[in-house]
Amino acid sequence: MGLRERQKEDRQRRIVESARKLFLKQGFEKTTIEAIADASGVSGVTVHKYYGTKAGILLAMVTQSDAQLIDRLDRELAQESGNLIEIAAKFASTIVDHAMSNLEKEIWRQVISAVTLNGGSPLSQTYFELDQELAQVLVRRIKALQEAGDLPPSVDAEGLGKAMFHLQNARFIQFISSDDINSDEIARRFRRDLEALFSLHIATS
Repeated sequence: MGLRERQKEDRQRRIVESARKLFLKQGFEKTTIEAIADASGVSGVTVHKYYGTKAGILLAMVTQSDAQLIDRLDRELAQESGNLIEIAAKFASTIVDHAMSNLEKEIWRQVISAVTLNGGSPLSQTYFELDQELAQVLVRRIKALQEAGDLPPSVDAEGLGKAMFHLQNARFIQFISSDDINSDEIARRFRRDLEALFSLHIATS
């Protein structure tokens, strides 16, 4: 990597880190592009050039480690048994662990708020595309269980994987929305969700 590319990466890193600290200190709405530029030692024009808007910076915070998360999920879920509840529970706990190791709950609230308030924007579109990529991790695992004979081929892998992801996503939003809910509690609630749904399937099959 050349000097120019290294300088660019350094500027981007400083912008994102400065924005994260300012968002935590004074909130997303009260933080300006100019304040982020001053804190990171660059011009406002540079911030706009790299990220466009504050929402673009939020998106960068979320996406910068997504490839690592997907790789981690694929690797760790492959080590789970053929029990689909255990696989889904591991999926959810890994996402929570990864999310909290990268961004605080308050930042996640601002991300969800920005995505919700800017429906149809590049920010929300990219965020939902990332959600789809995460859902495909579960879909791939369900298909692997089918190939191994642990799930019948009649199971709709695509539909089931996405349904479990959406359930996990609802619990994740509940988790970040409250400072009184810890990761162990949200994991228990998600597991109860899964057990209730799978028990219904068994009872009606």
